[in-house]
Amino acid sequence: MIKELILLAVSKKYGRYCVAGVDRYTGEWYRLVSHDSTAHYALSERQIRLTNNELAQKLDIVHVSVYDKAISYFQTENYLISAGYTWEKVGVADIDEVRTVHPPDQSEYLFYDTQSSLAKMYYKNLSVNEISSLMLISVPNAIVQIRELGNSRKVKIKLIYKEREYEPLAVTDLEFLSLCEQLKPGDYPIRKEGIMLLSVGECYEKNNRHYKLIAGIMLK
Repeated sequence: MIKELILLAVSKKYGRYCVAGVDRYTGEWYRLVSHDSTAHYALSERQIRLTNNELAQKLDIVHVSVYDKAISYFQTENYLISAGYTWEKVGVADIDEVRTVHPPDQSEYLFYDTQSSLAKMYYKNLSVNEISSLMLISVPNAIVQIRELGNSRKVKIKLIYKEREYEPLAVTDLEFLSLCEQLKPGDYPIRKEGIMLLSVGECYEKNNRHYKLIAGIMLK
């Protein structure tokens, strides 16, 4: 089936791409996944290349073909993309349109608590209806934290949401990470207004925890 989606994340995942968005008409979440378990079901560059030969970007409005849901114990928004269908870009959305189609979340917590990750065992106590791995929020009080240790460079964002301070969350938004490459290590308050797409990543096998990620950052 063909869906018209507003893309809110085209982020990095195991050297490939994690792509998520909302149905332009219903506001329903869609995380687009492949069959490739060796790539943790991420999408390849070929799969996100549009009919105009550009790569899909945040806020693109695209026609995609999906054929089945691919629910996991921690992600209920996943849909398998159809093989051989090239996505077509039909427009570009703005932040206000996104907010109209899918108003920012008003949950008390960002994925259940203020920690930066969730134990795998945590999901055993949740029903399917309680599980979510995508969340849209208005940009709260936020500070970008850039740290370097040897050859490693980390970009995280510290959030204060509904008067609760959160452990810094890793950023996977490729466009935002590119902008941060121009900055020296340090703390940088976000002073612009906008929206963020938060996601829960796959289980990190070394500690059996799922990390909360900031997968899409869209500022005015």
